Amino acid sequence: MPPPARRTGARGCESVVSVSLRPATDDDRPGICTVHVRAIRETCARSYSPEQVSAWAGLLSPDSYSTVLKERILVVATDGGVVVGFGQLNPDTGEVDAVYVLPGRQGEGIGRLLLAELEAQARERDIRMLELSATLNAVPFYAQAGYTRCHVAVHRLPTGVELQCVRMGKEL
Repeated sequence: MPPPARRTGARGCESVVSVSLRPATDDDRPGICTVHVRAIRETCARSYSPEQVSAWAGLLSPDSYSTVLKERILVVATDGGVVVGFGQLNPDTGEVDAVYVLPGRQGEGIGRLLLAELEAQARERDIRMLELSATLNAVPFYAQAGYTRCHVAVHRLPTGVELQCVRMGKEL
C-alpha cells in the first residue's frame, strides 16, 4: 500500500492525512457516487459548460457502479470510514477510467495515492502501458504523474453531449 497522503496546513506545515486505500465493495457505491458527482459539479465545472456538467453528472447513481465493481479494478480512499476518493482501472484494456477526489480534499495527495495503486495493480497484471482520457481540468495532475499527452479527443455521452478531453499515456 502507498504511503499516507500529506496535507499542508494553514501555517505551511505538512501533516499526514489519515487516508487508507482498499478495494471497493458494494456498500461503497453511494460514497463513490457522491465523490464522482461532486467532483464533476464542483471541479470539472471550471472546464465545462453547465449543460455538459449537468448531462454528465445526471448519468450517475449508486447503481451506476454495480457493473464496474464486477468488471473493473475499483479502489476507494477512505478517511474515518467515509469515501473521499476512488480510482478505476480496466485491466482488459489498460485504461485508467477514473481518479476522482472530493473537491474539499483535492490537493492532499489522495489522487496520487489512488493513481499509484492503479499503476501497481496494472504492473501485477503485467500491463506495461496505461492510457486514459483526462478531463481538461485533470491534465496537469496526470502530467505531473508522468503521463504524456497524445492528442485531444471528444467523449460523447449517451445523451449526445460531447466533452473535450485529452488522451494521455504512460509506460510502466
